Amino acid sequence: MNNSLWKNFEIKKLKKGALESVEDNVVQESPLTIMLNGFEILTLQMSPQYQEELATGFLTGEGFIEGPREISGFKFNSDRTVIDVKTTDGKSPDLSRMGKRVMSSGCGRGFTFSSQKQREKVTPLAGGPVFLATIFLKLMEAMEKEGDIFSRTGGTHSAALGDERGTLLFACEDIGRHNAVDKVVGWALLKDIALADKILLCSGRISSEMVTKALINRVPVIVSRSAPTSQGVERARDFNLTLVGFCRGSRFNLYTGEERVKL
Repeated sequence: MNNSLWKNFEIKKLKKGALESVEDNVVQESPLTIMLNGFEILTLQMSPQYQEELATGFLTGEGFIEGPREISGFKFNSDRTVIDVKTTDGKSPDLSRMGKRVMSSGCGRGFTFSSQKQREKVTPLAGGPVFLATIFLKLMEAMEKEGDIFSRTGGTHSAALGDERGTLLFACEDIGRHNAVDKVVGWALLKDIALADKILLCSGRISSEMVTKALINRVPVIVSRSAPTSQGVERARDFNLTLVGFCRGSRFNLYTGEERVKL
Protein backbone atom coordinates (compact mmCIF):
# COMPACT_ATOMS: atom_id res chain seq x y z
CA MET A 1 0.00 0.00 0.00
CA ASN A 2 1.31 3.43 -0.96
CA ASN A 3 2.09 5.24 2.28
CA SER A 4 1.59 8.60 0.54
CA LEU A 5 -2.09 7.96 1.28
CA TRP A 6 -1.51 8.89 4.90
CA LYS A 7 0.81 11.12 6.92
CA ASN A 8 2.31 10.61 10.34
CA PHE A 9 1.73 13.28 13.01
CA GLU A 10 2.98 13.56 16.56
CA ILE A 11 -0.16 13.96 18.70
CA LYS A 12 -1.32 13.76 22.30
CA LYS A 13 -3.64 10.91 23.29
CA LEU A 14 -5.66 10.82 26.48
CA LYS A 15 -5.15 7.53 28.32
CA LYS A 16 -6.16 6.87 31.89
CA GLY A 17 -6.42 10.55 32.69
CA ALA A 18 -3.05 11.53 31.22
CA LEU A 19 -1.86 12.87 27.86
CA GLU A 20 0.71 10.73 26.11
CA SER A 21 2.78 11.62 23.05
CA VAL A 22 2.15 9.13 20.22
CA GLU A 23 2.59 8.97 16.47
CA ASP A 24 -0.71 8.83 14.59
CA ASN A 25 -1.52 7.98 10.96
CA VAL A 26 -3.78 10.61 9.37
CA VAL A 27 -5.43 10.06 5.99
CA GLN A 28 -4.08 12.16 3.14
CA GLU A 29 -6.40 14.72 1.55
CA SER A 30 -5.65 16.27 -1.82
CA PRO A 31 -7.55 18.53 -4.25
CA LEU A 32 -8.34 17.32 -7.75
CA THR A 33 -9.62 19.70 -10.40
CA ILE A 34 -11.50 17.83 -13.13
CA MET A 35 -11.45 19.47 -16.55
CA LEU A 36 -13.07 18.38 -19.80
CA ASN A 37 -11.29 19.47 -22.98
CA GLY A 38 -9.75 22.39 -21.10
CA PHE A 39 -13.02 23.47 -19.44
CA GLU A 40 -12.98 23.38 -15.64
CA ILE A 41 -15.88 21.34 -14.24
CA LEU A 42 -15.13 21.38 -10.50
CA THR A 43 -12.52 20.83 -7.81
CA LEU A 44 -13.09 18.15 -5.20
CA GLN A 45 -11.13 16.78 -2.25
CA MET A 46 -10.01 13.19 -2.55
CA SER A 47 -7.58 10.49 -1.50
CA PRO A 48 -4.79 10.80 -4.10
CA GLN A 49 -5.12 7.55 -6.04
CA TYR A 50 -7.19 6.35 -9.03
CA GLN A 51 -7.61 9.87 -10.40
CA GLU A 52 -8.42 8.66 -13.92
CA GLU A 53 -11.04 6.27 -12.60
CA LEU A 54 -12.59 8.99 -10.44
CA ALA A 55 -12.76 11.47 -13.31
CA THR A 56 -14.31 8.87 -15.62
CA GLY A 57 -16.90 7.77 -13.07
CA PHE A 58 -17.79 11.33 -12.15
CA LEU A 59 -18.11 12.68 -15.71
CA THR A 60 -20.19 9.68 -16.78
CA GLY A 61 -22.42 9.74 -13.71
CA GLU A 62 -23.04 13.46 -14.07
CA GLY A 63 -23.83 13.21 -17.78
CA PHE A 64 -20.88 15.14 -19.21
CA ILE A 65 -19.84 12.11 -21.26
CA GLU A 66 -21.69 8.96 -22.27
CA GLY A 67 -18.82 6.69 -21.30
CA PRO A 68 -15.11 5.94 -21.75
CA ARG A 69 -15.44 5.35 -25.50
CA GLU A 70 -15.63 9.14 -25.80
CA ILE A 71 -12.32 9.55 -23.95
CA SER A 72 -9.14 9.85 -26.02
CA GLY A 73 -6.77 10.45 -23.11
CA PHE A 74 -5.96 12.12 -19.79
CA LYS A 75 -3.57 14.99 -19.16
CA PHE A 76 -2.24 15.85 -15.69
CA ASN A 77 -0.40 18.86 -14.33
CA SER A 78 2.98 18.28 -12.66
CA ASP A 79 1.67 17.38 -9.19
CA ARG A 80 -1.41 15.46 -10.42
CA THR A 81 -3.87 17.86 -8.80
CA VAL A 82 -5.48 18.76 -12.16
CA ILE A 83 -6.74 16.18 -14.65
CA ASP A 84 -7.93 17.25 -18.09
CA VAL A 85 -10.06 14.59 -19.73
CA LYS A 86 -9.74 14.74 -23.50
CA THR A 87 -12.54 13.45 -25.73
CA THR A 88 -12.31 12.25 -29.30
CA ASP A 89 -14.40 15.15 -30.61
CA GLY A 90 -12.50 17.75 -28.55
CA LYS A 91 -15.67 19.79 -28.03
CA SER A 92 -16.40 22.02 -25.05
CA PRO A 93 -18.82 20.49 -22.54
CA ASP A 94 -22.54 20.84 -23.09
CA LEU A 95 -23.32 23.35 -20.35
CA SER A 96 -27.00 22.41 -20.40
CA ARG A 97 -25.98 19.09 -18.85
CA MET A 98 -24.76 20.91 -15.77
CA GLY A 99 -28.19 22.06 -14.72
CA LYS A 100 -28.24 23.35 -11.17
CA ARG A 101 -25.16 23.01 -9.00
CA VAL A 102 -26.55 21.67 -5.74
CA MET A 103 -25.09 20.75 -2.38
CA SER A 104 -24.89 16.97 -2.10
CA SER A 105 -25.12 14.83 1.02
CA GLY A 106 -21.67 13.44 0.30
CA CYS A 107 -18.32 14.10 1.86
CA GLY A 108 -15.20 14.93 -0.11
CA ARG A 109 -17.07 16.79 -2.85
CA GLY A 110 -19.89 18.93 -1.50
CA PHE A 111 -21.57 19.58 -4.85
CA THR A 112 -23.23 17.60 -7.60
CA PHE A 113 -25.00 18.66 -10.78
CA SER A 114 -28.73 18.23 -11.18
CA SER A 115 -30.43 18.69 -14.53
CA GLN A 116 -33.76 17.68 -16.00
CA LYS A 117 -31.91 16.16 -18.95
CA GLN A 118 -29.92 13.89 -16.68
CA ARG A 119 -32.96 12.85 -14.62
CA GLU A 120 -34.84 11.95 -17.80
CA LYS A 121 -32.05 9.57 -18.79
CA VAL A 122 -32.74 7.37 -15.76
CA THR A 123 -35.18 4.57 -16.55
CA PRO A 124 -36.35 1.60 -14.45
CA LEU A 125 -34.09 -1.43 -14.41
CA ALA A 126 -35.23 -4.68 -15.98
CA GLY A 127 -35.83 -7.68 -13.74
CA GLY A 128 -32.97 -9.93 -12.64
CA PRO A 129 -30.38 -11.13 -12.16
CA VAL A 130 -30.84 -13.15 -8.94
CA PHE A 131 -28.14 -13.35 -6.25
CA LEU A 132 -27.72 -15.59 -3.24
CA ALA A 133 -28.12 -13.58 -0.05
CA THR A 134 -24.90 -15.06 1.31
CA ILE A 135 -22.99 -13.46 -1.57
CA PHE A 136 -23.77 -9.99 -0.19
CA LEU A 137 -22.35 -10.96 3.20
CA LYS A 138 -19.27 -12.57 1.64
CA LEU A 139 -18.53 -9.55 -0.53
CA MET A 140 -18.98 -7.07 2.33
CA GLU A 141 -16.53 -9.04 4.45
CA ALA A 142 -14.05 -9.11 1.56
CA MET A 143 -14.36 -5.35 0.99
CA GLU A 144 -13.75 -4.60 4.64
CA LYS A 145 -10.59 -6.72 4.61
CA GLU A 146 -9.30 -4.56 1.74
CA GLY A 147 -9.64 -1.38 3.83
CA ASP A 148 -5.98 -0.90 4.67
CA ILE A 149 -6.12 2.90 4.75
CA PHE A 150 -9.11 2.80 7.09
CA SER A 151 -7.40 0.31 9.38
CA ARG A 152 -4.44 2.69 9.65
CA THR A 153 -6.31 6.00 9.84
CA GLY A 154 -10.04 5.44 10.45
CA GLY A 155 -10.64 8.22 7.91
CA THR A 156 -11.92 6.66 4.69
CA HIS A 157 -14.99 5.22 3.01
CA SER A 158 -14.80 2.06 0.95
CA ALA A 159 -16.52 0.96 -2.25
CA ALA A 160 -16.21 -2.21 -4.31
CA LEU A 161 -17.60 -4.19 -7.20
CA GLY A 162 -18.55 -7.86 -6.92
CA ASP A 163 -20.13 -10.56 -9.05
CA GLU A 164 -22.68 -13.34 -8.58
CA ARG A 165 -19.96 -15.84 -7.58
CA GLY A 166 -18.87 -13.70 -4.67
CA THR A 167 -15.68 -12.53 -6.37
CA LEU A 168 -14.50 -9.08 -5.34
CA LEU A 169 -13.44 -7.57 -8.66
CA PHE A 170 -12.16 -4.23 -7.41
CA ALA A 171 -12.13 -2.25 -4.16
CA CYS A 172 -10.87 1.19 -3.20
CA GLU A 173 -11.03 3.80 -0.48
CA ASP A 174 -11.46 7.56 -0.40
CA ILE A 175 -12.17 10.32 2.08
CA GLY A 176 -15.47 10.81 0.23
CA ARG A 177 -18.08 8.08 -0.20
CA HIS A 178 -19.18 9.56 -3.55
CA ASN A 179 -15.56 9.59 -4.71
CA ALA A 180 -15.10 5.94 -3.75
CA VAL A 181 -18.16 4.92 -5.77
CA ASP A 182 -17.07 7.03 -8.76
CA LYS A 183 -13.65 5.34 -8.65
CA VAL A 184 -15.23 1.89 -8.70
CA VAL A 185 -17.61 2.75 -11.53
CA GLY A 186 -14.84 4.49 -13.47
CA TRP A 187 -12.57 1.47 -13.07
CA ALA A 188 -15.24 -0.83 -14.49
CA LEU A 189 -16.00 1.53 -17.38
CA LEU A 190 -12.32 1.88 -18.33
CA LYS A 191 -11.93 -1.91 -18.18
CA ASP A 192 -15.07 -2.33 -20.32
CA ILE A 193 -16.67 -4.49 -17.62
CA ALA A 194 -20.46 -4.84 -17.87
CA LEU A 195 -22.26 -3.57 -14.78
CA ALA A 196 -25.77 -4.94 -15.39
CA ASP A 197 -25.01 -8.16 -13.51
CA LYS A 198 -22.74 -6.77 -10.79
CA ILE A 199 -23.11 -5.69 -7.15
CA LEU A 200 -21.97 -2.25 -5.99
CA LEU A 201 -20.79 -2.27 -2.38
CA CYS A 202 -20.04 0.67 -0.14
CA SER A 203 -19.41 1.45 3.49
CA GLY A 204 -21.38 4.69 3.71
CA ARG A 205 -24.91 6.06 3.68
CA ILE A 206 -27.03 5.38 0.59
CA SER A 207 -28.67 8.63 -0.47
CA SER A 208 -30.68 9.36 -3.60
CA GLU A 209 -27.53 10.57 -5.41
CA MET A 210 -25.85 7.22 -4.78
CA VAL A 211 -28.88 5.36 -6.12
CA THR A 212 -28.88 7.58 -9.20
CA LYS A 213 -25.21 6.77 -9.85
CA ALA A 214 -26.10 3.07 -9.88
CA LEU A 215 -29.15 3.60 -12.09
CA ILE A 216 -27.26 5.63 -14.70
CA ASN A 217 -24.71 2.83 -14.97
CA ARG A 218 -27.43 0.11 -14.82
CA VAL A 219 -26.08 -1.53 -11.66
CA PRO A 220 -28.97 -3.63 -10.27
CA VAL A 221 -27.87 -3.96 -6.62
CA ILE A 222 -26.35 -1.67 -3.98
CA VAL A 223 -25.16 -3.21 -0.72
CA SER A 224 -24.02 -0.96 2.13
CA ARG A 225 -22.70 -1.46 5.61
CA SER A 226 -24.63 1.67 6.57
CA ALA A 227 -28.15 3.06 6.26
CA PRO A 228 -30.13 4.42 3.32
CA THR A 229 -32.02 7.70 3.34
CA SER A 230 -35.75 7.94 2.72
CA GLN A 231 -35.26 9.34 -0.78
CA GLY A 232 -32.67 6.66 -1.46
CA VAL A 233 -35.23 3.96 -0.67
CA GLU A 234 -38.01 5.67 -2.61
CA ARG A 235 -35.83 6.17 -5.68
CA ALA A 236 -34.65 2.56 -5.57
CA ARG A 237 -38.27 1.35 -5.36
CA ASP A 238 -39.41 3.62 -8.18
CA PHE A 239 -36.68 2.34 -10.51
CA ASN A 240 -36.54 -1.34 -9.51
CA LEU A 241 -33.10 -1.30 -7.88
CA THR A 242 -32.28 -3.75 -5.10
CA LEU A 243 -31.12 -1.86 -2.01
CA VAL A 244 -29.47 -3.62 0.93
CA GLY A 245 -28.38 -1.78 4.07
CA PHE A 246 -26.76 -2.59 7.41
CA CYS A 247 -24.95 -5.55 5.82
CA ARG A 248 -22.82 -6.70 8.72
CA GLY A 249 -21.70 -10.11 9.88
CA SER A 250 -24.54 -12.51 9.12
CA ARG A 251 -27.41 -10.05 8.67
CA PHE A 252 -28.70 -7.23 6.49
CA ASN A 253 -31.82 -5.15 5.83
CA LEU A 254 -33.48 -5.54 2.43
CA TYR A 255 -35.30 -2.31 1.53
CA THR A 256 -36.19 -2.91 -2.11
CA GLY A 257 -35.87 -5.48 -4.89
CA GLU A 258 -36.61 -8.72 -3.03
CA GLU A 259 -37.07 -10.56 -6.32
CA ARG A 260 -33.30 -10.43 -6.95
CA VAL A 261 -32.42 -12.09 -3.62
CA LYS A 262 -32.42 -15.86 -3.13
CA LEU A 263 -32.04 -17.47 0.29
